[in-house]
Amino acid sequence: SDLFRSFGRIAVEPRPYQLVPLMMAMRQATTRLLIADDVGIGKTIESCLIAKELIERGEADGLAVLCPAHLAEQWQRELREKFHIDAELVLPSTVRRLERDCRGTESVFSRHRFVIVSLDYIKAARRVDDFIQHCPNLVIVDEAHTCSLGGGTGQANHQRHRLVHRLADDPERHLLLVTATPHNGKEDPFRSLVSLLDQEFETNPEEVQDKERDKLKRKLAKHLVQRRRGDIAQYLGTTEFPERLERENTYKLGDDYKQLLDQVLAF
Repeated sequence: SDLFRSFGRIAVEPRPYQLVPLMMAMRQATTRLLIADDVGIGKTIESCLIAKELIERGEADGLAVLCPAHLAEQWQRELREKFHIDAELVLPSTVRRLERDCRGTESVFSRHRFVIVSLDYIKAARRVDDFIQHCPNLVIVDEAHTCSLGGGTGQANHQRHRLVHRLADDPERHLLLVTATPHNGKEDPFRSLVSLLDQEFETNPEEVQDKERDKLKRKLAKHLVQRRRGDIAQYLGTTEFPERLERENTYKLGDDYKQLLDQVLAF
């Protein structure tokens, strides 16, 4: 722990497996990681550990967390209680109050060093330029799979992807993509997601020779961490994940519900 400056300034004791993304990040001149651990393993803790360390080392001039609005308060609580980072919420319900506190042409994002921003609020074209101009050089994107393209994604995905792509265009910006579902079984959305870390990852492995494909996989391995619950079970100690129980129940629809269901299916 002597290698990490932040450990004396956090209120959480990381589990050994949660240090893996941090050690991967510290090997990179500019941190670019896709943290894709399973639900419940602690992706928030892992990404916050990296953020806190970069801030304490003076390598990050601030932090912006981009996330769905309903997760914003959870991120704020985790940062404040466990990492002593007080971040402002930038949401449709808070932005007017924050703007009133700004002086002249000052931006909310230049005034506040640490912000948690609704991804769907900030992706709108009229807000993007201001955010990108004043965005800190450390960004965490939660539910990052919603920023991928391909597989019939809609306009909202395109706007999110365009925003994160513009942020990633700064080669000195630290970028952490966080999601438990990085791959939906289709290659295009996954390549679109990892290309936000490095444009080279947009290459289709099937279109290059074996030697080049292996080189690409080895490079991606330095930017991707993904563990399932079984992978880290030995590190959990007395903590156990809930066991998932499955059961099928059958029932008979009443005449009215049967008629409604038939109408819905026909529609």
